[in-house]
Amino acid sequence: MRKKHILLLNLVIAVFFAIIFYGNYIGINLFLFELVTVPLMLYINRPVKYNLLTVMLLGSVIITALMVILINSSWSIFINFICLFTLSTALSYNGFRSFIHVFFEAIVRLISSQVSIFNNWEEPKKENGSKINFDFRKFTFLILIPLVILILFIILYASASSVFYQKFEGVFNVIFRFFENINIIFILLVILGLVIGNVLFMKTNSVGIYKNDITANNNLLRIRHKNTGSFKITGLKLQNLSGIVILGLLNILILFFNILDISHFWFGFEWDGSFLREFVHEGTWVLVFSIFLSAAIALYFFKGNLNFYSKNNTLKYLTILWIIQNFIMTISVIIRNYWYINFFGLAYKRIAVLFFLLLTLIGLVTIIIKITHKKSSFFLWKTNSFALLLVLVVTTCINWDLHIAKFNFNNYNRSFLDYRFLAKLNNSSLPYTLKSLEELEEINKVQENIMPFDVNQGNLWDIYRYHAEIEAKKDRFLKRFSPNNFMEWNYADYSAYKKLTESIE
Repeated sequence: MRKKHILLLNLVIAVFFAIIFYGNYIGINLFLFELVTVPLMLYINRPVKYNLLTVMLLGSVIITALMVILINSSWSIFINFICLFTLSTALSYNGFRSFIHVFFEAIVRLISSQVSIFNNWEEPKKENGSKINFDFRKFTFLILIPLVILILFIILYASASSVFYQKFEGVFNVIFRFFENINIIFILLVILGLVIGNVLFMKTNSVGIYKNDITANNNLLRIRHKNTGSFKITGLKLQNLSGIVILGLLNILILFFNILDISHFWFGFEWDGSFLREFVHEGTWVLVFSIFLSAAIALYFFKGNLNFYSKNNTLKYLTILWIIQNFIMTISVIIRNYWYINFFGLAYKRIAVLFFLLLTLIGLVTIIIKITHKKSSFFLWKTNSFALLLVLVVTTCINWDLHIAKFNFNNYNRSFLDYRFLAKLNNSSLPYTLKSLEELEEINKVQENIMPFDVNQGNLWDIYRYHAEIEAKKDRFLKRFSPNNFMEWNYADYSAYKKLTESIE
C-alpha cells in the first residue's frame, strides 16, 4: 500500500480506536481493536513469512488479548501491547528470527514510525503526470507547525500580560467557543489512535538490527589465523591453560559455597524472626549477579577458536561442571525465595523472582548446549529470547492478584499479612480481601501469637485502616462497574461483581 493510503487507513483506525475506548476501561474493546488491526497488518505486509518467531508472536497477541478479557490485569494488558508492537515490526521486516532483536527494533519504531510520515512523501500527481499544487510535507512544515507554535506563544504571552491578552481577546473568544463544542478527550484518543496506527502499519528503515539478525549463524565457524612468529606458545594453548587454572579454582570455591548453602538453607532452616530482607533481597541479587558473571566467564573462554582446539576437553569438562554448580546455586536462590514466601506470603516481586530464576536455569542449560555443540552467541540470544517470550505470555494467563489474596489469607496462621499491600491488589481480588472486622480481629490475634515481631508497629497498617480502605474500594468498584457495558466487560471484574452483589443480598 502507498503511504497516503496507509495514512488514510490510520485515520479510520484512529477514529475506531477513539469510539471503542472513549469512556470505557480496557476490556473486550482491546480484543475488538486487535481483531481489526492484526488482519490488516497481515494484509499490508503480505506475503507474510510465517517463521517460528512470527507464529509465536501472532499466537502471543491472540492469547494475551484473550487474557485481557479473562483476567484483565495491568500486566496482561502491558504484555499484550508489547507483543502487538513487536508483531508489527516482525511483519514489517518479514524475516526476524530472534525475539530480543525484533523487540529492540520495535522500540526504535515507536519513534521512527511517527517521523516516517514526513519522509520520502510521494508528491501527488494529476492523471496526466503533472504535479498538483497541494504538498502535504510543505503544508505541514510551512503552515501547520508554524501555526501551532505561533498559537502556543500567543497563549504564553497572554498568560503573562493582561494588556497583551486584551489585544487578542477576540481571538481567544473564538478559540474558546470552538473548544466548547469539541470533546478534548475524544480528540486525544484519536491522536493516540493515530500514533498506534503509525506503529502498526507504517513502513520504516531498519537501524541495522534486522540485517544482523538475518545474517547471523547458529553455529560457530572456525577462523584460521597465520602465525608469523618464530617461537611462541600458541594463543589457544595459553587460553586453554589459563581457563583450566581459573575454572579449577572457581569450581573448588563454588563447591564450598554450595555445601554451606545446602546444609544451611535446603534442610532445617530456622527463622530468626527478622524481616529476611538481607537474606532474600540483597543476598538473592548478589547470587544472581554471580551466576551471570559465571556465565560470562564460561562464554569468554568458548567464544571463538578455542571451541575447535583438540586439547580443550579438560577445560570443557571444568566449564560444564562450573555451569552445573551455578545451576545448584540457582536452586538455592529458589529455596531462599520459598522460605521468604513461607514466612511473608506471596507478592509480585517474589513471584517475578521465581520466573526470573526459571529463565536463568534455561540460560545455563543453553550455555552447556553452546559449549558441547559449538553454537554461536546468536543461538543463545535467539533461544533464550524465545524462552523469555513464552514465560511472559504464560505469566499473563494467571490472575496473580486473586491467587495472592487467597494464598495469603489462607496461610495467615503461618505467614505475615501485609495489609497495605493486600489493599492495593486489583478489583478481581475483592471477594477474597474483603473481610469483616470480626474476621480481621481473629486473624490479628493469630498474627500476634505466631509472629516474633510486633505486627501492630506504627509503620504497618492495622486492621481498622485496612477494613476502611477495602470497604471504600468495594463501594467504588460496585459504583463504577456495569455488567451491561459490553466494551469494557471482562470476566475477572464480572466474577468479582457477581460474588460481591450476592454476598450483599
